[in-house]
Amino acid sequence: MIYEVNVERIRRQLNVLQTCADLIEEIDPNKKSRVDRFALERAYHLAVESMIDVGTVMIDGFIMRDPGGYLDIVDILEDEQVIPSKLSQRLKKQVNLRERLVRYYDEVDEIELYNYMQEIDLYREFINHVKTYILKELGEKIELKRV
Repeated sequence: MIYEVNVERIRRQLNVLQTCADLIEEIDPNKKSRVDRFALERAYHLAVESMIDVGTVMIDGFIMRDPGGYLDIVDILEDEQVIPSKLSQRLKKQVNLRERLVRYYDEVDEIELYNYMQEIDLYREFINHVKTYILKELGEKIELKRV
Protein backbone atom coordinates (compact mmCIF):
# COMPACT_ATOMS: atom_id res chain seq x y z
CA MET A 1 0.00 0.00 0.00
CA ILE A 2 1.28 3.46 -0.86
CA TYR A 3 0.93 5.99 1.92
CA GLU A 4 0.93 9.75 1.58
CA VAL A 5 2.51 10.80 4.86
CA ASN A 6 3.63 14.39 5.30
CA VAL A 7 7.02 13.50 6.79
CA GLU A 8 8.22 17.10 6.60
CA ARG A 9 5.32 18.25 8.79
CA ILE A 10 6.06 15.45 11.24
CA ARG A 11 9.72 16.50 11.33
CA ARG A 12 8.77 20.13 12.03
CA GLN A 13 6.37 19.13 14.81
CA LEU A 14 8.96 16.82 16.36
CA ASN A 15 11.40 19.73 16.32
CA VAL A 16 8.89 21.82 18.27
CA LEU A 17 8.44 18.95 20.73
CA GLN A 18 12.21 18.61 21.12
CA THR A 19 12.48 22.36 21.77
CA CYS A 20 9.77 22.14 24.44
CA ALA A 21 11.59 19.28 26.15
CA ASP A 22 14.88 21.20 26.05
CA LEU A 23 13.24 24.30 27.52
CA ILE A 24 11.56 22.36 30.32
CA GLU A 25 14.92 20.82 31.24
CA GLU A 26 16.46 24.29 31.47
CA ILE A 27 13.99 25.43 34.12
CA ASP A 28 15.24 25.21 37.71
CA PRO A 29 12.47 23.54 39.75
CA ASN A 30 13.87 25.10 42.94
CA LYS A 31 13.57 28.65 41.62
CA LYS A 32 9.83 28.63 40.86
CA SER A 33 9.59 32.13 39.44
CA ARG A 34 6.48 33.46 37.73
CA VAL A 35 8.32 33.56 34.42
CA ASP A 36 9.37 29.93 34.81
CA ARG A 37 5.82 28.91 35.64
CA PHE A 38 4.48 30.63 32.52
CA ALA A 39 7.27 29.08 30.45
CA LEU A 40 6.44 25.62 31.84
CA GLU A 41 2.74 26.03 31.14
CA ARG A 42 3.38 27.11 27.57
CA ALA A 43 6.00 24.42 26.97
CA TYR A 44 3.67 21.67 28.23
CA HIS A 45 0.83 23.05 26.11
CA LEU A 46 2.94 23.20 22.94
CA ALA A 47 4.49 19.80 23.63
CA VAL A 48 1.08 18.13 23.77
CA GLU A 49 -0.15 20.06 20.73
CA SER A 50 2.94 18.90 18.83
CA MET A 51 2.42 15.27 19.84
CA ILE A 52 -1.23 15.44 18.83
CA ASP A 53 -0.35 17.09 15.50
CA VAL A 54 2.20 14.35 14.79
CA GLY A 55 -0.41 11.74 15.66
CA THR A 56 -3.00 13.36 13.41
CA VAL A 57 -0.63 13.51 10.44
CA MET A 58 0.33 9.86 10.98
CA ILE A 59 -3.29 8.76 11.34
CA ASP A 60 -4.24 10.56 8.12
CA GLY A 61 -1.16 9.49 6.18
CA PHE A 62 -1.16 5.85 7.21
CA ILE A 63 -4.96 5.65 6.88
CA MET A 64 -5.64 4.61 10.46
CA ARG A 65 -9.10 4.84 12.03
CA ASP A 66 -10.61 8.28 12.66
CA PRO A 67 -10.03 9.65 16.17
CA GLY A 68 -12.80 10.98 18.37
CA GLY A 69 -10.56 13.36 20.29
CA TYR A 70 -7.08 13.95 21.67
CA LEU A 71 -7.08 10.91 23.97
CA ASP A 72 -8.29 8.75 21.09
CA ILE A 73 -5.31 9.86 18.99
CA VAL A 74 -3.02 8.43 21.67
CA ASP A 75 -5.08 5.20 21.72
CA ILE A 76 -4.80 4.87 17.94
CA LEU A 77 -1.02 5.34 18.04
CA GLU A 78 -0.88 2.58 20.65
CA ASP A 79 -3.25 0.29 18.70
CA GLU A 80 -1.18 0.77 15.53
CA GLN A 81 2.01 0.00 17.50
CA VAL A 82 3.57 3.40 16.97
CA ILE A 83 3.99 3.74 20.75
CA PRO A 84 3.96 1.14 23.56
CA SER A 85 1.18 0.90 26.13
CA LYS A 86 3.21 2.31 29.02
CA LEU A 87 4.07 5.42 27.02
CA SER A 88 0.46 5.75 25.93
CA GLN A 89 -0.71 5.90 29.55
CA ARG A 90 1.87 8.57 30.38
CA LEU A 91 0.94 10.61 27.31
CA LYS A 92 -2.72 10.56 28.29
CA LYS A 93 -1.80 12.28 31.56
CA GLN A 94 -0.08 14.98 29.51
CA VAL A 95 -3.17 15.36 27.31
CA ASN A 96 -5.27 15.82 30.43
CA LEU A 97 -2.80 18.41 31.73
CA ARG A 98 -3.04 20.27 28.41
CA GLU A 99 -6.82 20.43 28.70
CA ARG A 100 -6.53 21.87 32.18
CA LEU A 101 -3.91 24.40 31.05
CA VAL A 102 -6.20 25.54 28.24
CA ARG A 103 -9.61 25.41 29.95
CA TYR A 104 -9.00 25.44 33.70
CA TYR A 105 -5.66 27.25 33.86
CA ASP A 106 -6.60 28.99 37.11
CA GLU A 107 -6.92 25.60 38.84
CA VAL A 108 -3.49 24.15 37.95
CA ASP A 109 -1.44 23.82 41.13
CA GLU A 110 2.18 24.99 41.00
CA ILE A 111 3.50 21.89 42.78
CA GLU A 112 1.67 19.62 40.33
CA LEU A 113 3.04 21.61 37.41
CA TYR A 114 6.62 21.24 38.60
CA ASN A 115 6.07 17.53 39.36
CA TYR A 116 5.41 16.96 35.66
CA MET A 117 9.06 17.86 35.05
CA GLN A 118 9.91 14.35 36.25
CA GLU A 119 8.11 13.01 33.17
CA ILE A 120 10.20 14.96 30.64
CA ASP A 121 11.75 11.80 29.17
CA LEU A 122 8.39 10.78 27.71
CA TYR A 123 8.72 13.46 25.02
CA ARG A 124 12.00 11.99 23.80
CA GLU A 125 10.54 8.48 23.98
CA PHE A 126 7.64 9.63 21.81
CA ILE A 127 10.02 11.22 19.30
CA ASN A 128 12.11 8.05 19.09
CA HIS A 129 9.09 5.79 18.61
CA VAL A 130 7.71 8.00 15.84
CA LYS A 131 11.08 8.14 14.08
CA THR A 132 11.41 4.35 14.33
CA TYR A 133 7.90 3.80 12.95
CA ILE A 134 8.47 6.18 10.01
CA LEU A 135 11.77 4.48 9.21
CA LYS A 136 10.17 1.01 9.37
CA GLU A 137 7.08 1.89 7.33
CA LEU A 138 8.47 4.39 4.82
CA GLY A 139 12.23 3.86 4.91
CA GLU A 140 12.72 7.56 5.70
CA LYS A 141 15.01 8.75 8.45
CA ILE A 142 13.91 11.87 10.31
CA GLU A 143 16.70 14.16 11.47
CA LEU A 144 15.87 16.83 14.02
CA LYS A 145 17.60 20.19 14.36
CA ARG A 146 18.37 21.77 17.70
CA VAL A 147 16.89 25.25 17.94
